[in-house]
Amino acid sequence: SSTRMQGDIAFLADDSLAGRGLGTPQLERAADYIAEQFRSAGLRPGGDNEQTYFQTWQDTLEGRPEPVTLKNVIAILPGSDPDRAGESLVIGAHYDHLGRGERGAHAGDEGRIHPGADDNASGVAVMLELARVLADKPSARTIVFVAFSGEENGRLGSRYYVQHSGAYPAENIIAMINLDTVGRLGERPLTVFGSGTAREWVHIFRGAGYVSGVPIRDVADDFGSSDQTSFIEAGVPAVQLFSGVHPDYHRPGDTADKIDLPGVLKTAKVLKQAVDYLAERPQALHATLDGQQQASSAAVSGTARRVSLGTVPDYAYDGDGVRITGVQADTPAALAGLRAEDI
Repeated sequence: SSTRMQGDIAFLADDSLAGRGLGTPQLERAADYIAEQFRSAGLRPGGDNEQTYFQTWQDTLEGRPEPVTLKNVIAILPGSDPDRAGESLVIGAHYDHLGRGERGAHAGDEGRIHPGADDNASGVAVMLELARVLADKPSARTIVFVAFSGEENGRLGSRYYVQHSGAYPAENIIAMINLDTVGRLGERPLTVFGSGTAREWVHIFRGAGYVSGVPIRDVADDFGSSDQTSFIEAGVPAVQLFSGVHPDYHRPGDTADKIDLPGVLKTAKVLKQAVDYLAERPQALHATLDGQQQASSAAVSGTARRVSLGTVPDYAYDGDGVRITGVQADTPAALAGLRAEDI
């Protein structure tokens, strides 16, 4: 239902939540909202001791004298096959954003609300909708839905989950699908980052795209850009669904009115096809991960970008050089004369 997803995005990206900054009461409200959606759908709590939807811990952050309390919001749809007890398929999306630009804001945007409608209210909305749709149709394998906190501060939530996944440990996770920035698809293909982490990913999403009628663009590399990387570092085949870059990324202009709802619905349909297959597939995926891949992902984790050239990269381009799809105004790239489609 695009109407339900629109409601989720509108709530999470509303100015009353002030950009869902880490350690703020507004982020707590977002967590409560997500937990209530899981509860209303009838999913089982998957947080601390499986008595609550919240997995809570404290972390020390750069520039903050006191530890900050973080919460992942976790719900479980138990599998029906006793032979696969302990196995899980993880569907994730981060619900935090930049708040008022205290960390990671572009110059001139400090102090302004960053709504984060695309990044990543859109991903949370798709995840919640899948949970609602699947709640009455248990599959063979357990599906774990996780709304991660702290992604914008170095993937804190997904890193913590991988290390504290309780009854569904990382070594028994068959796969992970991450939804991050899926709200502005338009007529573009849906990008799948990290499709090289298992032999089957390309075929799974080719089939999902065929059935749903949505063009798919597979990118073998994982760029270490979101929570799927935490799972890849742990040896779990993982991908990110991504609708594409735009000039409002990490800016106050990432508002709910700019979300492409038909595109969000397309993403949800692709996701459901992939999850339906993975939840019933008898055997594990054939992972193609090795130590070098995991090390390269880990090398970029937890770092904060301090400067920006202003180019919008074409992540799917695999030719010589780097192709760009656009240039942000008033940046070094714009001043230098770079333009869309330059290589």
